Amino acid sequence: MLPPTRHLLRERPPLRFRSGRNVTKADIFLWEEGGERLAIKDYASRPSWIRMTLGRSSIRHEVSAYERLRNIPGIPRLAGQIDRLAFAVDFVEGRDLSHFRPGEVAEEFFAKLARLLDSVHDAGVAQGDLHHRDVLVGPEGTPYLVDFSTAIILKESSGPWKRRLFLAACGSDRRAALKLKRRHVPRSMTEAELHELNHPPAWYVVGKRLGRLLRPRRRR
Repeated sequence: MLPPTRHLLRERPPLRFRSGRNVTKADIFLWEEGGERLAIKDYASRPSWIRMTLGRSSIRHEVSAYERLRNIPGIPRLAGQIDRLAFAVDFVEGRDLSHFRPGEVAEEFFAKLARLLDSVHDAGVAQGDLHHRDVLVGPEGTPYLVDFSTAIILKESSGPWKRRLFLAACGSDRRAALKLKRRHVPRSMTEAELHELNHPPAWYVVGKRLGRLLRPRRRR
């Protein structure tokens, strides 16, 4: 199924599936036609300074990531780019992990998630900022990954610093997946996995400290 044109979206406004959390985030819409469904990520309603800068670059970057990950099971199929502010992927029937309580997701789900991340990394893409809203529990308990707006994409021409950044982002993805597993099925954690979480690498510790320093202090 091809994505709708911008003209068609104006004529037949789609259902708003999720609003952006702030002005820097895109809206997500659900488009249905002929029994098929697409998820549309769209910056068109954002302020002009966001549309012309972050919106365009984010859409271009995320489309590149989806193109790189094409044909990997667990990655929604890229239907196409609508314009410089929007693109569409196949809609995944399911909910993200934030909707589930501990014990409601099977242990096998997280083993599948780890294998999916390996496939994504092997394709030269690291999500880099993985959290529970990026992981969908799809049909038959299959994991799906979405939102690659901040992904690190490795290219043949990438220099040594980009390659180090990519490896760090891969490590961050794996740590995030282990944290999700610990939250939902803590009794399934192995000693090796717990050791990995309890002994973060130096780059992770430094990043956390920098984040705390740069984060605005709350007034008491």
